[in-house]
Amino acid sequence: MSKIQKIIIIVYGLLVAVACIYVPWTAIYNSYYPVSLMYSFIWKPLFRMTEAEIFIGLGVVDIQRVILELIAITAVFVVLFVLTLRPKQKEE
Repeated sequence: MSKIQKIIIIVYGLLVAVACIYVPWTAIYNSYYPVSLMYSFIWKPLFRMTEAEIFIGLGVVDIQRVILELIAITAVFVVLFVLTLRPKQKEE
């Protein structure tokens, strides 16, 4: 494995970790349609919630967007990794 491939794997791992720690938040109000809120760390939401609000879906992590981010990051880094592969040389 070349040095550039190792760097690509390290950067990929860091971006996946950031995507799982710094997440988008969403809220569902009276209309039952999700409303996107800002990004915040997983352990520190931008607002305080009661148990009733958590139960009805106010202020929850937007898992669909997190999964979409992870798929996009993976797709980009797979392409970068494949572009850095070298063909094997035949020994004669």
